[in-house]
Amino acid sequence: MAAVFVAMVLWGLAPVATRFLVQGSDPMALIAIRLAIGSVCYVPLIPWTGLTELRWTPRQLAAVAGCAVVGIIAYNVSMTYGVQHVEAGLAGALLATEPLWIALLSVVVLKQPLTRPLLWGFVVAFAGVVTLSVGGGVAFDPSMLLGASLVLLGAFLWGVYSVAVGPLVRRFGSFRISAVTLWLGTLPLLVVFFDEVVATARELDAIGWVVLALYGVGAHLVGMLLWNYGLSKVPSARAGLLLNLYPVVSVVGGVVLLGEGVDPVTLVGCAVVVFGLVLSQDNAVSRALVRRR
Repeated sequence: MAAVFVAMVLWGLAPVATRFLVQGSDPMALIAIRLAIGSVCYVPLIPWTGLTELRWTPRQLAAVAGCAVVGIIAYNVSMTYGVQHVEAGLAGALLATEPLWIALLSVVVLKQPLTRPLLWGFVVAFAGVVTLSVGGGVAFDPSMLLGASLVLLGAFLWGVYSVAVGPLVRRFGSFRISAVTLWLGTLPLLVVFFDEVVATARELDAIGWVVLALYGVGAHLVGMLLWNYGLSKVPSARAGLLLNLYPVVSVVGGVVLLGEGVDPVTLVGCAVVVFGLVLSQDNAVSRALVRRR
């Protein structure tokens, strides 16, 4: 559980790091550099993973390439540009809806049963998103509305990636697929935005490089390894509950590290989103809450 908790904190601080980095720097260059740092971290581990011994069919290659486009490129571009226009706490609350999108897409695509906890959880979480949007003034500010929409789109894209990557992970393993999708998503960004990457690398100060390094290594390598280790020791449903603290970490990180303000509406909206996520868990607690409703 400690490993899962640290992974959740690393992921919850991602909007905070992104918000800090995109102020005054080229977003696409920052994405490429950050992903490149994460990609390099996987290289020394290749001999121990049997990655070079894998044999891919054309269909599997197409599938992993599609996952790289959706989960690495599209997700990061949408999330990064969105965080430019909204505070880290709001971004964290919107990104926290990822488990709901994964569950709903599993119902639609994989024909998994639609449980009452999931349905109620989605309704409550959506009410929290509306509260954040309207009460926080997002719905009345074109720039903030665009940013929030892009962050929410990023959460949806991660849901698409998570559902699509499932068969590949079961076939080749989480570590291998994480490495390959990260490499395939990073390479085109480095090629297309090479000039911007070079210019941004020259402009970044020491603090910027430290944040980029911690973000790249923490989110893409350490967080993933800790999460997988945690899931090998505790039930996934129990571990998944800790992900509900994602927006709390983002809000606290935004306040402490970026000096962002928090109004009562934001706190209420985040609380409603978290409650919706807890409610969506198909366990005894959520079923009891649904029956009471």
